[in-house]
Amino acid sequence: MSSRPSKKSETVQTQAEVAKQTQVRPTGKPPEAVVVARHETGVVTREGRGFSMGELAEVGLAPRLASGWGLRLDVRRRSVLQGNVTSLRQWGALAKPGKKAEGRVKKVEEELVKVEREVEREVGKGAAEVEKGVAKAEKEMKKKAVKAEKAVKARARPKAKAKKKAKG
Repeated sequence: MSSRPSKKSETVQTQAEVAKQTQVRPTGKPPEAVVVARHETGVVTREGRGFSMGELAEVGLAPRLASGWGLRLDVRRRSVLQGNVTSLRQWGALAKPGKKAEGRVKKVEEELVKVEREVEREVGKGAAEVEKGVAKAEKEMKKKAVKAEKAVKARARPKAKAKKKAKG
């Protein structure tokens, strides 16, 4: 046995990660960044050019996603102001997972429930029966993996042939 996790667990993790990352733009007007500036009279708070990368990182927003949502970014600014972080978090709390992400999460949850039920059934059986069940499951997974590999190769072949024809 290898130390690498099985393909099934990898796909479950990947789907969960994708579901977590896929979000819809929060509703409402994007917040404005605030900057602290020094003046003759003292420190003044004024409207900033945009949010710094540090503020986005603290909230957990990717810069590309933030700019796509309409947030202004100030790449040159390095300060991280808690007021800006708070306003971003409040605005980001309005974001909800997209429909695609919800569907993926449901599928993953259903799959986990099925696996838990199978484990409960297997625990109720004797040790020999468990080993037989595990062997069957492994065979089925190998068959599915082989089918998936064949399907991927079948999809890749026409592209390769088209490239050869284009060159020739």
